[in-house]
Amino acid sequence: MFEICGTVALVTGGASGIGLAVAKELLLNKAKGVTIADINQQAGDTIAKVLQKEFGDERVIFVLTDVTDKRSYENAFKQTVAIFKNIDILVNNAGIVDELDYEKMISVNLTGSVHGILLALENYIYKHKTNSEGVIINTASIAAVWSQPFGPVYSAAKSGVVSLTTAFGHKVHYDRTKIKVVAVCPGGTDTNIAFVNRNEFNKFLMLNAKLLVQPVQHLAKSMIKIIKEKPSASVWIVKDSEDAVEYIYEILKA
Repeated sequence: MFEICGTVALVTGGASGIGLAVAKELLLNKAKGVTIADINQQAGDTIAKVLQKEFGDERVIFVLTDVTDKRSYENAFKQTVAIFKNIDILVNNAGIVDELDYEKMISVNLTGSVHGILLALENYIYKHKTNSEGVIINTASIAAVWSQPFGPVYSAAKSGVVSLTTAFGHKVHYDRTKIKVVAVCPGGTDTNIAFVNRNEFNKFLMLNAKLLVQPVQHLAKSMIKIIKEKPSASVWIVKDSEDAVEYIYEILKA
């Protein structure tokens, strides 16, 4: 069991949606400090002030962060350690949906995830854990395991996030770093994730008419449980406001 109380977390895409909901849950679970990392300066500043008022000025900071730029992402880690002295949890969450600008989407959803994992595993969480164990939770998508014909590149990018999780979460890496790597694959969730192209969003809704839209708070609480309880390299589907279900994939023998 990973204990959140007294730990420090960095949450990307933390100024809204899933990231914001998880940040609040971490604070409610008595995290010592939470860094809100987001590319939206105005939203980040506003949300940081709201959270500081609710949970205490000393427990929340905002760092302007572009996850596609490794230096910018690393600055979020540096600021977190400078202010809170430690870092234990990375919520690797920033994401967009824009099939028309697929290069940007891959940069945010996949390359950004790689940046975060490597920075955490090879330096910041590895060297600055409060206790003996750290956690990286990657936000993938149900599209990673249930490919969407109107979002093929999005599905591919999120499938990559799942593969990163199972590879970097392997015992080979965990035994060296003592950082568990897990992933969540949300189903339809009530957030403001950027469907940049309205036609794409409408097609998505038509294709997934039977997929219930769950409150973001349910997903956030499920992610906290995954952080606390689930083993490294595991991948969890959270949909329809139900309990998390592990995604079991076939491992082919060489």
